[in-house]
Amino acid sequence: MARHAKLVSSTDGDESERQVSNEVHSTLGQRVYHELAEQILSGQLLPNTDLSLRTLAVSLNTSMQPIREAVSRLVGASALELAPGRSIRVPVLTRNEADEIWSLRLLLEGEAAARFAARNKPDEARKLTKYTKALRSVRFGVDLVETMRALMTWNISLVRGADSPILTDMASRLFLRYAPFLAQALSREMPQDRNFLQFTIHMQEELILAIQQGDAAAARHLRCADLRSFQRYVYARYGW
Repeated sequence: MARHAKLVSSTDGDESERQVSNEVHSTLGQRVYHELAEQILSGQLLPNTDLSLRTLAVSLNTSMQPIREAVSRLVGASALELAPGRSIRVPVLTRNEADEIWSLRLLLEGEAAARFAARNKPDEARKLTKYTKALRSVRFGVDLVETMRALMTWNISLVRGADSPILTDMASRLFLRYAPFLAQALSREMPQDRNFLQFTIHMQEELILAIQQGDAAAARHLRCADLRSFQRYVYARYGW
């Protein structure tokens, strides 16, 4: 009877150790995922950039297992792709893929803006102004990482204002997919259009006002108009 009790205790101990180990790996995997996602969203990884699991493990100061978990999630979101030679690559968007992504952005982010306004939370809407101020303060496209962080933080904050986890998840996947494409366009060696930037900021300010006033129809219209103008600007930098 005593020996049986000892065996149960040992088994329970092993199970407890496995649970702790799994939780540690899960926590590390989450951290690595967020760090890699932040590099993608901030334009640090441009299309066609090749990566290796080992290099990522060294740069992020972690073991291979959390790297594999994070990369697997990002591959599943189409933010990374598997390349020959067991390497990982940041995908290149074709014109058709870019068109489809922008069409989906119009649907999702237009809906997010409308839902944000319908929630009637003016205090939350006012918080968006700090991200608009951040765009004013950066050298647009010149300081690429700061520009991308300001743009993507605005986008993500707007979508989260809809208070819809499903919508946020869908939009976040699109952000990861198109961020390198956008960063590459902004980093091209051609002048930035300051008038366009001022127009974009003006549209954002009008959108914030519509959300504060609870005008869902105006919020949807303004977000879609802003996205269409940004699409034309980005495509022009690609020569499309």
